[in-house]
Amino acid sequence: MQILRYVLVVSLFSVLSCSSVFAQQPSGLPDWFQVFPLSSLEMRTQKNEPDYLLALSQITRIQGLLRTQNERRLNGTLIRHTWQLAAGHGPEQGFDHVKQQLIAQGANILYECSSRQCGASNLWANQIFGYANLLGVDSSQYYLAAEVEAGHMALYAVRRGNGRVYLHLDYIVDPSQPAASQAVAPEPQVSDRDIRSEAPESSSDVSWLRLMESQGFAQLPGWPDRAEDAKASLKDYLDQHPTQRLRVVLHRASFSTEPLLTQTNAEAQAFLSALVNLGINIDRIDIYGAGSLAPEAWQGRTSSATVMVIKED
Repeated sequence: MQILRYVLVVSLFSVLSCSSVFAQQPSGLPDWFQVFPLSSLEMRTQKNEPDYLLALSQITRIQGLLRTQNERRLNGTLIRHTWQLAAGHGPEQGFDHVKQQLIAQGANILYECSSRQCGASNLWANQIFGYANLLGVDSSQYYLAAEVEAGHMALYAVRRGNGRVYLHLDYIVDPSQPAASQAVAPEPQVSDRDIRSEAPESSSDVSWLRLMESQGFAQLPGWPDRAEDAKASLKDYLDQHPTQRLRVVLHRASFSTEPLLTQTNAEAQAFLSALVNLGINIDRIDIYGAGSLAPEAWQGRTSSATVMVIKED
């Protein structure tokens, strides 16, 4: 019995040790790179990138176009990783963890910023890194661009409105380097850990943000199936647009004689209370229940929510 117990303990230790090694050696990154402890891989992609924009200044949007004061255009193999940090760790911790490794390797830090000095988080998330889950609170973001031995790195850390903290790394390998000859994955790949319901929301998050900015209204992604993500999206939007007020209208699909106004109004009150508990100023958002009175808003769904920007007279 003692021998069996010893074998089980040794086997378990071996499995855990192997898992630790794999966690600290992400595919395609330099041997010296160490992942932040207890972080979870959310997304990984690899592709040939003939025109990568390495931002070396604050980013802005002017007349719908992304603008930088300084940048580099790179050609090479783009290897992207996004990790979620374990609860209790802030974006600055993950950022400093990688920054210190870069310094130790003699990397040339080309540009660094934090908080609102970097620009709007939604631009970094959607325009630079192409991953909507990186959309967070402007004041919580950190970014740096560095030149390393085999190419360049762009590092970004941010806290979302729902409290989740993400660390993102773009590694652009110079085509003259051996690492650039690695097999290229044609589609996004992820870790063996199941990604939660956030993954499919990326494209819808991008679409709703673009629609909000272009036409002033859009369907709220995630409502009601992923209510927590929907609330976080609203909070993120209000954080990114501090001068705007929003109106949310809840809809229910039904052809019955009952217009379901009572039900959706009750949902609206509960929704508003939940948003206030998240820290949203009640003066910046109105929520109403429209029941089944606006069938054009159903869009093939049982329940939906329309968000619009309130234009002050």
